[in-house]
Amino acid sequence: MNKKFIEQAKSIRREYIKNINDVAKCEEKINIYKKELTKIQENLSSIDQDSLRIKMMDIEKNLKYIENIMEPFTKKVKKLEKDADILFENIKECHPNLSTEDIKNELVVHLKEIKF
Repeated sequence: MNKKFIEQAKSIRREYIKNINDVAKCEEKINIYKKELTKIQENLSSIDQDSLRIKMMDIEKNLKYIENIMEPFTKKVKKLEKDADILFENIKECHPNLSTEDIKNELVVHLKEIKF
């Protein structure tokens, strides 16, 4: 298989791993908002309607914070998926005799070199 394809696959894999590591780093922030949501949820049954509206706004705010933290990572994964699909199509075009399984087996050997 063409070395260019192998290097592209490695690059996609590296970016994916970096993205996962970045998500893990943000996990602490996300957990803060999740804990706040849990606290709000636990107190919902014991509050009046006005307080309930305020708590619901707090829930919405915390969910928005989590969404904002995760959005760039989600976009990055979608882009990487698209890049991987394009790479696969390019490999199939250049190597029509290779099956999907053959392509995977060929690339996995090289991708195993990349550690988390």
